[in-house]
Amino acid sequence: MVFFEYIELLIFSILLIAITVTSLFFSSIAYKKYDELKKKYDLFMTGRDAESLEQFFLDLQADIDHLLEDNRKNKETIKKINKISMLSYQKLGIHKYDAFDEKTGKKSFAIAMLDYTNTGFVATCQSIGMGTIIFIKEVDAGATTVKLGPEEEKALYIAMGQKEKEDK
Repeated sequence: MVFFEYIELLIFSILLIAITVTSLFFSSIAYKKYDELKKKYDLFMTGRDAESLEQFFLDLQADIDHLLEDNRKNKETIKKINKISMLSYQKLGIHKYDAFDEKTGKKSFAIAMLDYTNTGFVATCQSIGMGTIIFIKEVDAGATTVKLGPEEEKALYIAMGQKEKEDK
């Protein structure tokens, strides 16, 4: 049985061929990746010598410096806008009602205008026949020194983002 005497040599040869084919396969993949990388490198370097690359990076740094300066100016502007917005009325609450038991058709209303600290005013406009009466009450940190009517309280709580009067 000569065939069985050379079985080890046959197995060794098959393993060697499998390893060779696998190596060729991975070598071809590596070559393709290398070729793609080389093309990208050549594209980047084409037409650029050391001086033009240096100028490219200097221009890039100048652009970055310009963007940083713009960013600093924008931050300062945002701070100024925030300060201004703190002084303006930001919250609004309106409650329409009928001042005279459904005889005038909800022509009266209370309006509250507040800043970020809940400071501002509540104005009540009551329609009376041929005229209007306007009452204004100051609000400081969500509270008033003068007692508010129920309609004014509703407008104030709407402006402060509350649904109902909180129990104290």
